[in-house]
Amino acid sequence: VCTPSRAAIMSGRYPFRLGIQNSVFSALRNNSLPLDLKILPQHMKELGYATHMVGKWHLGFCRWEMTPTYRGFDSFYGMYNGHAHYFNHTGHFKGYDLVFNEQPLWTIDILESHASVKDDTPLFIFLSYQAVHGPLEVPEHYVTDFCAHVTDPTRRLHCAMTAAMDEGIGNITTTLQQLGYTDNLLIAFTSDNGGPVKLGSSNWPLRGSKITLWEGGTRSVSFLHSKTLLKGSYTWDGLMHAVDWYPTLVRAAGDKKEIPGINGMDLWREIRKNRRSKRTEFVYNIDDVKNTAALRWKGWKIIHNKPGSPDGWYNPPAGVTAPPEPKGKYPEYMLFDLESDPAEMHDLGEVKVDLRKTLAKKLRGYEAEMVPSVQGRKIEAGKPKNWGGAWTPGWC
Repeated sequence: VCTPSRAAIMSGRYPFRLGIQNSVFSALRNNSLPLDLKILPQHMKELGYATHMVGKWHLGFCRWEMTPTYRGFDSFYGMYNGHAHYFNHTGHFKGYDLVFNEQPLWTIDILESHASVKDDTPLFIFLSYQAVHGPLEVPEHYVTDFCAHVTDPTRRLHCAMTAAMDEGIGNITTTLQQLGYTDNLLIAFTSDNGGPVKLGSSNWPLRGSKITLWEGGTRSVSFLHSKTLLKGSYTWDGLMHAVDWYPTLVRAAGDKKEIPGINGMDLWREIRKNRRSKRTEFVYNIDDVKNTAALRWKGWKIIHNKPGSPDGWYNPPAGVTAPPEPKGKYPEYMLFDLESDPAEMHDLGEVKVDLRKTLAKKLRGYEAEMVPSVQGRKIEAGKPKNWGGAWTPGWC
């Protein structure tokens, strides 16, 4: 889900080693990404980059020190919380959640302003769309222009929101071309989790939904684009975790030094050369509150206890009239061969008993390194009614 995945991307560390593994940061809690960590924008700043963020933060904000401009970004235009209404920017407790960095600042504004300064300062922008995310809201013309053929009303709205996001990304890439940035540009596109099936997403044929440890909740599609840094078009199918983005992007930016204390691996050479990933295992998560965990080792996945629900196969494409149904009961450990069974239909835990025991022991080793989940303290003083109707830092 949002907060743990964003913490992994920003810090290069597994969320269970930060105490952020259980759920998202809620609006009135005093949680934050630990302030003693150097995170991605701070590292890019050290490399000489101008750094800007637009969009969703969701990593803590009750003190100014927790907010983006104190964590390495030169500017921030966006929202502190996890979601808000798209048209009026209000969310929890009807609080207004759209923050200006002293003046309105949009991604295209940042690009044009940077281009007007005739120097060689490189630019790093972290653009974090709320879309496609609940609530399902979108201007009507995206529905009629792009998605009228979709019969399911929830899927239709989901489709239209995707079209709106696609248009926004297109506007940005057009501006990059007009400003002459594309000859020395790297675009990284990714997501923080699988789709929520109750809001019209389809992870088919993968199992599960957002908020679960099934592949449908954790596997996402990413791409990198560069005219100069990457040669040709190809599909890289190497093993990669969200924690790998930090060291990989820093290496692409020119820093060859290893980053101490992180779990992420620099996979830039492997991606650039289309070579086998040097990563052979990763931890999906270890949640001490829900008492569940999962580990990937090569092509195998072991799951401890129930990995969450919805736990079936949802929103299949046309022609699939009877998707399989989950059994509903789960042993202590399940084992799946993701190379032959990416949809996680066949638990091999009782067939590959020795392998199951070996991977269960490996997973328990990671569990010994877990930081207990930090739930944070609820502070009523943070309610928007105490701050002129808006969400703002300064209350913890």
